[in-house]
Amino acid sequence: MLYLLTDSEVDHKHSIILVEDNLDVANILAGHFTLAKFKVFKAKSAEECLDQLRDLNYKVDVIFVNGTIAADRGPMLIVNIRKSSLEIKIFALAENENNKTRVLDYGADEFAIKPVSPTTIVEKVSMLLMKRPAEAQII
Repeated sequence: MLYLLTDSEVDHKHSIILVEDNLDVANILAGHFTLAKFKVFKAKSAEECLDQLRDLNYKVDVIFVNGTIAADRGPMLIVNIRKSSLEIKIFALAENENNKTRVLDYGADEFAIKPVSPTTIVEKVSMLLMKRPAEAQII
């Protein structure tokens, strides 16, 4: 007998908003993050992500921004997230080296350059969440 766990039965370690306009990619990433015990929320645009953040009272651990959105509306999204919270980690998927620099300059914490596997994205996001804030590392 096959038994599927429902979202309410999973013990979530972290929460993530996936800002991804491609439904297939969003579903693949959501599946990988769910297996890694993330509570997953999806948004198709920067505006939808900001709405979800407000609905969640900014209680989310990380926001993943895909390359297309990162190149177009990502800077606005990243700046608005930073205005609201310094605690939320931002992971951006950059289309190329030029976009990588832009997303970091606007306040993203980490990035990957396409193409990259969903497994690698989950690993990089998990490692990002283990990093302590810079001020906590000063001895």
